[in-house]
Order: sequence, then structure tokens, then C-alpha cells
Amino acid sequence: MHKGWSRLIGIASTFAMLIAGSGQAMAADTGNLPERVSKNVSVPANLAFTSHQHLYLLDARNQNEAPKQITTNGFSEIVDWSADGKWLLYLQYKGNDNYSTPGYLWAVRTDGSGVIRVDERPVMQKPKWSPKANTFAFTINIGSNEVPTTQLVLKTISDRGELTLQSKTTVDIVDFTWMPDGEKLLVSTPAEKNRAMTLELRSLAGKTQATYPVAKPPKVEEGIYPWAPEGMKVSPDGTHVAFFVRYNSGSLSADGVPIQLFNLTQPNQLPIVLGTGLAYSEWLAWSPDSKNLAFIEGTDRIATMNKHLNLAEREGKVVPASQKEWVDTLPVWSGKGQEVLYFSRGKGTEYHYDPKKVMVPGQRIWKREENGEQKQVTQGTEQTADYYPTPSHDGTQLLFMRMNEAESGSLFLKQGDNEVELIKGITGDIGYYANYLPPWVRIHWNS
Repeated sequence: MHKGWSRLIGIASTFAMLIAGSGQAMAADTGNLPERVSKNVSVPANLAFTSHQHLYLLDARNQNEAPKQITTNGFSEIVDWSADGKWLLYLQYKGNDNYSTPGYLWAVRTDGSGVIRVDERPVMQKPKWSPKANTFAFTINIGSNEVPTTQLVLKTISDRGELTLQSKTTVDIVDFTWMPDGEKLLVSTPAEKNRAMTLELRSLAGKTQATYPVAKPPKVEEGIYPWAPEGMKVSPDGTHVAFFVRYNSGSLSADGVPIQLFNLTQPNQLPIVLGTGLAYSEWLAWSPDSKNLAFIEGTDRIATMNKHLNLAEREGKVVPASQKEWVDTLPVWSGKGQEVLYFSRGKGTEYHYDPKKVMVPGQRIWKREENGEQKQVTQGTEQTADYYPTPSHDGTQLLFMRMNEAESGSLFLKQGDNEVELIKGITGDIGYYANYLPPWVRIHWNS
């Protein structure tokens, strides 16, 4: 069976689980538009967020600016800002969710002008920006649904909104990510009989420059086996990569897969197993100095309990940074020179979806200092929960979402001891078993 087709079957087989583990799809509602609350506060950041399935933008530097609505129909999913913050990529779906219909890739300028459809064909995976230029990569199916063929496409967008095709390559890959220099891609290929799963370093033109077997060929006769690296995160210095190892079973993978660390400068060595966790790339985060990897460990697909913060040194030593009764998620480091780790933490809670209540009552933003000291950063009631910590480059400001219901909340600014509500009426889906992914909010700090 064609490997691309087997991946589609795996997606289809987990469709029922996806619906069961998500909140109800939110019908578009224009009765409660997002609103800027604190109009006397200026924040050096551009904001992208969703509300009632639609995309909004806001330049938070302008105290008098109101959120600008970009989309008016379908379901919008934020991809990310370009490295210079001039463009935002987003996916647009024709239905009321992001899994029952294909998504099409669009770009929009920071000020909300110049909305551009990037490609007429639906994308297969989450697109990814270059860390250095306004170039992005995405995959499309150029075959049929029965016999899919993956094409990896790279395009560049100019300041004037002109799209230039950089390359298109037919590939047999499972996932891809940019190398920190923006000049190469790291891709993963699946295992099959007599072939090990690999990582491959490729030029932007698609030429393979290095191949790294990261396991022995599988024993396919056993039925279930490690299939492919996914969710790769490369250290800022480009020497190490962390990733998840997916099984060839979607159901088994949904409850936890191995988290591994590979030294790209030692290609003859096999990866180090750090633990087991859910395969979300947002749950892996390298420190700016490349010395530590923060990751969330824990089995079972439910994201509201048994998920714990750990730190791994480049040599593979793992330092636990949580306690049994807590649940942690979404680690993110502050800017270079400030080796401070932020994350969301609450008391582990049985999974129960009530649209009028938060999923992890009392969850707050915490931080871990370079010396290992941890402390709670945000304050709030048990009826709220905090997500998506996004510190400024210098660490003096922190933007985060405070949920007041399972699928709605406000964007807050934490500066010093003060917490200020910036925008209310932000909504989204709880994601797969309350992982709150993809994020409802994307922030580009301008200083």
C-alpha cells in the first residue's frame, strides 16, 4: 500500500476520536464581536486571533485601533507570522471546523490589507515559515485520493505581495521543518520493510545533502512498529533535533509516543529516548542558548491530567520539573539572554467538557528561572484558566489568554505586578482532548 495513502487511512480512522475529543464545532456568531478593552495601553506587538471562527488582526501599538476582521465565512486557523512580522499565514476551511473539509492557504499583511490566496489546491500539512526570510514551505497532494502523491512547495512573498515559486519537489516524507539558518530543510521519511525511518537534510531545491537513519529497519511482520519521526524541533545552533516517533497505528500513537533527541553532528549514533508524550510540536521548546530542551511528558491522550514538564540537557540527561498532581502544557522560552521558561500549570483534572466551564480550573502561567526556581506568574480565580504564554524578547512583558469558558476568553497583558485585559471576545476550539491546539492567538513582538 502506498505510504501516503496509508497516512490518509490513519487520519480517517482517528476521525471519530477527533470529534469525541474536541469541543463542539462553534457556529459563526456575529453577535459578540471581539473588543479592545484597555484602550489606554500600548503594546509593541502585532496580534492575530480568532473569534467565532473568523480571523482578526490588531496592531497593539496604536491605542485607538480596534480589531480588524479579515475573514467573513468558513473556519479560520492561524498558521504563524513571518520572521519580520510583515505577513501572516492562515488556513481557511469552507465548513465549521478544520477536519471535515480541506484547508486552503492564505496570506495577509500586518495591517489587514493585501489578502492573497497562496495556492488553489488544499494543503496537506501545517505550512512553515523560514526563520530568516519571507519564504514558506507547504505540502499538497498532486495525485488522487486513492493514490496520493505529496509535493513539497516553497514560495516567497515580497513586501508588495508578489508570490514567487522557489521550488516544488515530489517527496515521500512524513514531516518537515526548517533549519535555523533558513537555507535547508530537515525532513523525515517513514520506515518500511528493509528500510529504516530516517531524517534527511535537504537543500531548498530538494537535493538531499545528508541522511540520518534514526532506527533499525522495522519488523513489519509484527504488525505494529515505530514508523516515522514527527514534530521535529531543531536547536537554535542547528546541532540537535528533538522529535516524536509515531507508530504505524493512529490509535496507539494518540496515547503517547517516544520522545527522542538526536545529535546531528554524530550521525552514527542512535537517538536518545527522553520519555513518552503526545506528539505535539508545541510541547517541545529549545532554550535560546540550545543547552536545554523543555518537553511535556505523559501518556493518555487527555491533556488535562498526567502531563508534566521536564528539561533535557543536550547530552540526554532529563531533569523532572513538575509534580504528580500538576498538569503542565505549552512551554515557551523568553528571548535570547533571558533563559526563563514560561508554561501553563494547573491541578490535574479528569476530562469533562462543559462549554460554560474551563477545562482546568485555576490553571495559571508559571515560570522557571535559570537556577531552577519556579513560581506562579499570573493570578486569577478558579473559574478561569490561563494559556498561550508569550513573553516579550526582553522578558518584561507577557501576553497570555485567560479563558472564562471552555471556548472563550480574553487576551491579557502582564507587566510587573499588573494584569490588564486587552481584548475580550476571543474564541476557539479546545482541540483534541483539550490540548488547545492549534493556538487561538499568534503574537509578533516588534521590539
